Amino acid sequence: MTQDTVERQKRNMDLFSEPEKKLHVLTKFLAGQDLKFKDSPEKGKVLLKKVSPDGNKILISADPITELQANEKIILFKLLARYIQLECKVLQNKGNNEYVIAVERIGIANKDRETPRLPVPPGQVWITNILTSKATIEANMFIIPTSVKVNFSDYEIKLKNSCDFIKISIFKSDDNEKLFTVKKTQKILLIENTQDMNSYNTTPSPDFINFEDEVDADIKVVMRDFKDHKILSELIVPVIYIDLEEKAIPIGYIQMQSKSENFDLMKAMEIKTLTFEMVDRIRNSNTVTITDRFPVQDISTGGLKVKINNPELSSNLPRLSGFNFDIFFKMQSPMSVYGTIRSITKDIDGSLILGVHLAGNSSRPGEKKRFLENIEMLKKNM
Repeated sequence: MTQDTVERQKRNMDLFSEPEKKLHVLTKFLAGQDLKFKDSPEKGKVLLKKVSPDGNKILISADPITELQANEKIILFKLLARYIQLECKVLQNKGNNEYVIAVERIGIANKDRETPRLPVPPGQVWITNILTSKATIEANMFIIPTSVKVNFSDYEIKLKNSCDFIKISIFKSDDNEKLFTVKKTQKILLIENTQDMNSYNTTPSPDFINFEDEVDADIKVVMRDFKDHKILSELIVPVIYIDLEEKAIPIGYIQMQSKSENFDLMKAMEIKTLTFEMVDRIRNSNTVTITDRFPVQDISTGGLKVKINNPELSSNLPRLSGFNFDIFFKMQSPMSVYGTIRSITKDIDGSLILGVHLAGNSSRPGEKKRFLENIEMLKKNM
């Protein structure tokens, strides 16, 4: 059996269990119709043959591949002008692939589908070239990917002679107040002159921290500490990782201190630019393109349902809100798109069945038009 589906965008439905309402829907809209198993495409489909006079039971004829057990809970559905689903329990196996089913509740979407789905024949449409990450990179990391550690270490060695003190590190839970503020605000902390109060209450731009307003620390104590250690100037620049979903994640920082020179705006911008280079290197080493083909089960002008049977993707994709991939229609060149994940189901073989909304197309001219033409061609060949 498949596991429960995780719906990220709930379908608005009217649900009812009154016998007279069930009887009306079953006899008027679904009698003699084929229905599919929600979240269990491997079970095939069923034909609704009879409806009991009280609307509480139905007789179905199932595909030969379908195997149902007594008391098994199933959800059957049909896409008409609106989505209709039947929440059922198996009562009896009558043989010859026929079953008596109790209809416990019916749900009807309270608005028509904007883009009807089309079932896709095997081998006609697939997705590939899925971009994903080798390792999760988060703001509060307990396990740091090796690529980040190597990157930070390389750049610290590269910059070690550029000032009296330099540290390139990830943010930690026990960081001091200055580092905590840099992480929280994702802004640069620049103290041009540690013994000048103006360096604590003015900033060159809104992208810099106003120490007096934003850092919870006693400035006189901070100034005294700098003086004791003969530190003339300090610069702390956050390293902000941009993941595949373009989410900004502050993962670490470059901290520089000097006993002989005053860091200024130009120095801050130079180090900020260097963090972009660091992040590009981390992302390149942490990004992988999966070139396997994954079959599309149904498709519409606005989305698709696809089966993912790759262990790496089965682990990575559920933690993403969306991902980049290519759609292939048979005998056609690929179309690059970004899709947001609307639903996730784990299949009987451990594969993922993803409901994906097509949120963005390639910027190449004519891509959207070509995609819609392929949908129309599928519709004509049904």
